[in-house]
Amino acid sequence: MRTLLPLAVLLPALAAAAPVPRFVFVKHAVMGGSHYAYTEGQSDAQAERHFDPGSALCLFDPVNGVQTLLEDNTGVIRDPDVSWDARRILFAWKKSLNDDDYHLYEMDVATRTIRQLTHGAGVADYEGCYLPDGDIIFNSTRCVQTVDCWWTEVSNLYRCDKDGRRIRRLTFDQVHDNFPTITWDGRILYTRWEYNDRGQIYPQPLFQMNPDGTGQAGFYGVNSWFPTTIIHARAIPGSQQVVAIATGHHSRQPGKLILIDPTKGREENEGVQLIAPVRDTPAVKVDSYGQDGELFAYPYPLNETDYLVSYNPDGWKNKKNFGIYHVTIDGKKELLVSDPALPCNRPVPLVPRLAPTRRSSHVDYRKTEGACYVQDVYVGPGLKGIPRGTVKTLRVIALDFRAAGIGENRNGGPGGGALISTPIAIGNGAWDPKIILGDATVRDDGSAFFRVPARTPVYFQLLDANNRMVASMRSWATLQPGENAACVGCHETKNSTPVAANAYTGVPEVLRPFYGPPRGFSFPREIQPILNRHCVGCHNNKHKVPLTADEILDAQAKRRWSRAYLTLTHAGDANHPVVNWISSQSAPPMLPPYSAGSAKSKLIAQLEAGHNNVKLSAEEMDKLKAWIDLGVPYCGDYRESSAWTDKERAKYDHYQAKRDRLAAEERAAVAELVNTP
Repeated sequence: MRTLLPLAVLLPALAAAAPVPRFVFVKHAVMGGSHYAYTEGQSDAQAERHFDPGSALCLFDPVNGVQTLLEDNTGVIRDPDVSWDARRILFAWKKSLNDDDYHLYEMDVATRTIRQLTHGAGVADYEGCYLPDGDIIFNSTRCVQTVDCWWTEVSNLYRCDKDGRRIRRLTFDQVHDNFPTITWDGRILYTRWEYNDRGQIYPQPLFQMNPDGTGQAGFYGVNSWFPTTIIHARAIPGSQQVVAIATGHHSRQPGKLILIDPTKGREENEGVQLIAPVRDTPAVKVDSYGQDGELFAYPYPLNETDYLVSYNPDGWKNKKNFGIYHVTIDGKKELLVSDPALPCNRPVPLVPRLAPTRRSSHVDYRKTEGACYVQDVYVGPGLKGIPRGTVKTLRVIALDFRAAGIGENRNGGPGGGALISTPIAIGNGAWDPKIILGDATVRDDGSAFFRVPARTPVYFQLLDANNRMVASMRSWATLQPGENAACVGCHETKNSTPVAANAYTGVPEVLRPFYGPPRGFSFPREIQPILNRHCVGCHNNKHKVPLTADEILDAQAKRRWSRAYLTLTHAGDANHPVVNWISSQSAPPMLPPYSAGSAKSKLIAQLEAGHNNVKLSAEEMDKLKAWIDLGVPYCGDYRESSAWTDKERAKYDHYQAKRDRLAAEERAAVAELVNTP
């Protein structure tokens, strides 16, 4: 159980409450669908569309009460933010279910005039936040991706200028990013949902980055069961602490009010404290966490102990009873605003405030690469117990994400269970196609310095002298053009310090190709030819272990798997001793080195021992090991070995064309940015 905060921290709250400022807020139904992140309601959505009309943008004044600034009984107004001089209000507005999408708007406070900033049918722009230089960061479905485990559109973070122009993408993430806010020292906090080679239910950690998209890194809970989801996070002015909501996965966004202190730790309940009132904070494994009893949402810290917050004392017994309260850390609550017809959400003070210091941008859009420097892979818990000199290679792997959902299968394991849309593997195989970009050298001192393509989600694997996986990063990193990123070691805590002895100033290494140009790793193209050459002579369809290329139709997954693939993977059993890999439903906490993969797979041991006098080349062995260590993907892209109907193929083509069109528009915006003096 967690220890309560010391009395000295509570005394300010107990002594005197902070004065309540003027603030703007919105009235609308509680948002969400089957999952906390699904709020975009896109007009051409494939499946879930959630749109509960009736809303208003309002102003609360301690003297004059509530004023309605804008009302829409047939649309939804959401996500207000206030400019630093308090002269403008930013918000998102969707006027109808089928004929409009959420876009960013801005109201002049003095004149109440409104202008639309972003446009575009079939794209949702929402959760906007003013940056110190006047630009805006916001969430958008312009990436045109579909969630791996359902049929819902994905939102990533984008940036535009004050007029909604020069839109460029900042995050290139697998599934949803949510609720970007800026800290008092100029960083961006946001929620990132992720599950590369692990289960999808629990990793919804809090991330941070610079306003230009550089420095993307975990802030809290990257390898945690708890909190299930951290959302609505805002930094407390002048403090390292953050106030946020701890909520669930298959739930809506309201949950319990928490205080995060990353100086005490960054995983589980090390630095998380339930507040209002302060109480024990056990680290629990609960999917729909925080949904019992009273509910909180959208906290705005006035100081370390006082917050404006949307609060419902009745919980889901009365889902409309969300009012705006002044809440103190010890649990005192004063109702400021309520409406029996509509929940009141997202209070933001309408007062001038000092803008954070503008952070200089390190992005150079004329470049196509960035560079990564790892000081010492042996530093940190990721390689605990591994002797120095074991790791020889750092492999860089890119991820590709689906444009639409066609077909499905299922997985299950310690991390949960899920539907997989547009599956590229069987059972507990990889969620997404894996593209080996190449290998970098790990020097004798444990360091590595190498180039990576920018604006591309990549993850790293450490390989030993036999090119077997020692450890794998079950997340990803994305560099901006020209960015130089560095880390201390393998899965080190963000509270650790650099290893000064390993400072390196050389030229970053160009990645060594993996037997040809980068490509999605495909079982039919990379592995089946090896089996055809060496195995099917014996392991034919009469053998009890057939390894032939015969195609087996999987009508539900809409795929044609080969018989050899189904045989070797035991239909997706990641824990089978013959071919053992990191399961797509592995648990969130860090895995020990050599816990799974080619180093533990009996298939590799048998071949290395000369099974039936079979002699594979180094290339063939490396490809078999890589396939296992990548999570046994079958398809190198989402179209390979598909069993789609003409209608389904047309659907995928439609969303892929939409993605290509929006990406071209973004390239034009970036070119304009580069060419503007």
